[in-house]
Amino acid sequence: MAANSLNNGKESGKGVEVEIFGQKYVIKGNNDKAYILQLAEYVDSKMREMHVRHKLSTPAKTAVLSAINIAHELFVLKKEIDEMDSAIEEKAEKLLDLLSVEFKT
Repeated sequence: MAANSLNNGKESGKGVEVEIFGQKYVIKGNNDKAYILQLAEYVDSKMREMHVRHKLSTPAKTAVLSAINIAHELFVLKKEIDEMDSAIEEKAEKLLDLLSVEFKT
């Protein structure tokens, strides 16, 4: 994780030191320390899970597989949100149709 990845490249304070898969990083960003630590803990847990599950030999392979899995989680959630948005939009349109018929607008 790049030091400036959480604040669009702007320097902000001295950062938060985190450890991910045995490596220390200083993360600088506009988010609070607890949030940054939570993100780092999540990435670390994913990397450790992938390393054990797939018996990967290098940290780079572990990082790439973990990134792919995290991206998959993100894409699944985005798809669910898109489906919910579509369902809400469809129901809103039906409701508007019912109201326009009721009030003959």
